[in-house]
Amino acid sequence: MVFLLLPSDSLPKIKILSVDKIWHFLSYFILTLALMFSFREGRYRIWFSRRWSFIIAMIHGGLTEILQGFIPGRSAGMDDWIANCLGIAAAILGFKLFPKFFERRE
Repeated sequence: MVFLLLPSDSLPKIKILSVDKIWHFLSYFILTLALMFSFREGRYRIWFSRRWSFIIAMIHGGLTEILQGFIPGRSAGMDDWIANCLGIAAAILGFKLFPKFFERRE
């Protein structure tokens, strides 16, 4: 995630399905899964895990895009934020569709 705020000499061309958008999607998909796994420990309930994972990932994605507008060689883009949101949504949807995967095994 640190690489999101590093200056870049060359920015990819804006495309609907570019490698950049795939990286945004995968990064936030993995971030959201990691958050949900971290919240599943202890006495947390499923709604708590999904809710906080969603909130934290959305805030992180939004702030990252805003901060990139102030970094030389980077740009803030709504299309990048949408790719972030789709990654977050896919992780949460996967959580709903495959709840056994997220159960804690002892």
